[in-house]
Amino acid sequence: MSEAKTAAILLCAGKGTRMGNSTINKVAYECAGIPVIKRIVRNMRQGGVERFVVVVGHKSESVMDALKDEGEILYAYQSEQKGTGHAAACGLELLGSIGFNGNVIVSMGDKIVSSSLVAKMLSLQHTGAKAVLAVENRPEGATSRGHIVSRNDKVYGIVEAKDVKRALELRETISLCGEVFEAEEIAAAKFVNAAVYSFDCQSLSNELKCLDADNAQGEFYLTDTIEVFASRGELQVYVVEKSSDIQTFSTRPELRAMSRAFMRSISEFTANNEIESKLFSVAKQRLGDRPIVVVSAPGRVNVMGRHIEHRGGSVNMLAIGNRMTFVVAPRQDDVVTVYNIDESYPAASFSVSDFVEPPTETPPQVSCSAAWLEFLDSPKAKDDTAISRGHWVNYIKGAVLRFQMATDLKLSGMDIIAGGNIPVAAGLSSSSAVVVCTAEAITSLNSLNLDVKDFVDLCGEAEWYVGSRGGAGDHAAMKCSRLGYVTHLKFKPFEIDQRVKFPPNCSLLVVHSGQQAKKAEGAREIFNSKILAYERAFSDIKRAYPHLPIEHFRDLAFLSDAELEKAFSAVDDSAKGVARFGVAECRRAEDCLALFKAQDAASLGRMMKKSHDGDRVGAGLYECSTVEIDELCDFINSNDGVYGSQLVGAGLGGCVIALVESSKIDALANILSAKGFMAFRCDPCEGSKVVF
Repeated sequence: MSEAKTAAILLCAGKGTRMGNSTINKVAYECAGIPVIKRIVRNMRQGGVERFVVVVGHKSESVMDALKDEGEILYAYQSEQKGTGHAAACGLELLGSIGFNGNVIVSMGDKIVSSSLVAKMLSLQHTGAKAVLAVENRPEGATSRGHIVSRNDKVYGIVEAKDVKRALELRETISLCGEVFEAEEIAAAKFVNAAVYSFDCQSLSNELKCLDADNAQGEFYLTDTIEVFASRGELQVYVVEKSSDIQTFSTRPELRAMSRAFMRSISEFTANNEIESKLFSVAKQRLGDRPIVVVSAPGRVNVMGRHIEHRGGSVNMLAIGNRMTFVVAPRQDDVVTVYNIDESYPAASFSVSDFVEPPTETPPQVSCSAAWLEFLDSPKAKDDTAISRGHWVNYIKGAVLRFQMATDLKLSGMDIIAGGNIPVAAGLSSSSAVVVCTAEAITSLNSLNLDVKDFVDLCGEAEWYVGSRGGAGDHAAMKCSRLGYVTHLKFKPFEIDQRVKFPPNCSLLVVHSGQQAKKAEGAREIFNSKILAYERAFSDIKRAYPHLPIEHFRDLAFLSDAELEKAFSAVDDSAKGVARFGVAECRRAEDCLALFKAQDAASLGRMMKKSHDGDRVGAGLYECSTVEIDELCDFINSNDGVYGSQLVGAGLGGCVIALVESSKIDALANILSAKGFMAFRCDPCEGSKVVF
């Protein structure tokens, strides 16, 4: 027998077709960083609800995932869309199975109901009412909501909007509680249904069994029970006076507008570290106490799978503790302003409409990059990047413009205050962290609610604005990393394959070589030449051996050694070294998973050394290391407790990582510091996030 006295049935089985994303249930969309359904549950719990039943159907897994941290939630599955009455009956059946027999709130899953409204409705049931109905003043011109039929302040029932329309067209009357009402009288109703109810559980169960589907939609209406309770004098009506007590949405612009009501001002945030403290101080000075979002993206290291994700190869990533953080305030126009607390990065601003046409109402083409490539080749984009070559704002601009071209929603402008502690040009992807931070801000402020794949793809393509043509491995690592885990990511198509625990008695030591590799400046031509070598090799093989089962370059790694050698015989010598490295690295990226699962640090270290050998100057096949980095890796490997080390990132400078016994890592860091190297311990951290 359930001891709870109050429960809520939340109806979340609908498809929400107007939201434009079929991969997620409407109620799982984020509102100011928190899923709508989670806000509802938290408010109702605060208002006195003790037990929850969520009725699911379309994309039920997204609803359950949104509520995974909200304690015990029961789920009832509505296999067919037979109306709100049928959905409520599904929830009541589940409550009955656990012996619940108290008062139950019934509400739609897309309505954020305040805790005070919930408490008020539950309290009205103590007056002896079997049903409590929340109503709102009818907005002028409203035609889509159920009309509250009343005379002389007495409520007789609810007539759904489609039935009102049919009655008007056919000049019919409607009978409620023995009274006859003209269609025009109903159409002029003072109140409309707020679609939030409180019932005596057993009474509602009895009435739902008597429902029929004789209406314009052929469904079982929960609202039909109101007439029965009204006829017996068992109905209480509560007029919702504050618009903030019930907030709902049907479209993405409506969700964006609703989200702004839940944003907090700068003064409500507490800094957790020195960078946040300075960010908030500068933000207050420059932005005032405006509503903001705070977004954060980490640096990353790739333990295995370097230079291959853009060829469809897999990577094994983890996020590090060093992060980039933005404080972002929305604007009413489409202007984006950027300011960095590090004054070596100049402030800048740009207008989105100066670069791309306003969006149309056509469906967004998130995965289509053809229009983006055409834009990047346009005089406008080329002139802009030539003028601002090397400016950090281009990473932000690229993200904003790419995301705008992928959606039919005109994006909000932003005022951005940025800061972070990811070493620059160190191979830890500080630039990609700027892109991901911008993407987190865009999606949050505009309630885009993209799935992870689209988010990652767009971030990868956004960075093309600075002139590189790399993949999305860094952005995927930042978005998908989890505390304590290495994340194995696949590409073409993108997939979060699996996460494996990092070896418990080891840590990574990150060591800066002292050399910078700046993608936005001279190094990008070298990086792009390696990509061209990949493409030339693959084209040569496909042309010579069209029967081979290869769709992407990474597929070469799955050929037998004999088949591979035969394939390489067709490759031009200028591309052969890069191609051989790529195949070997694709194999290592897959093989290292078994070593992580076995917690075999010694074998992982040997694999790291072999991977780095492929990048060595003069002796390697890919040759994106430097003499100084090669010497640094050799010195690190000679120390006690080191399993192996390798270049991290794209190369031509930056950092190396070393897999080291945890008990020996501090001593090694001190040795390296004494030699003038910046060295710090790196344990797997959480990925990018919106902080509210």
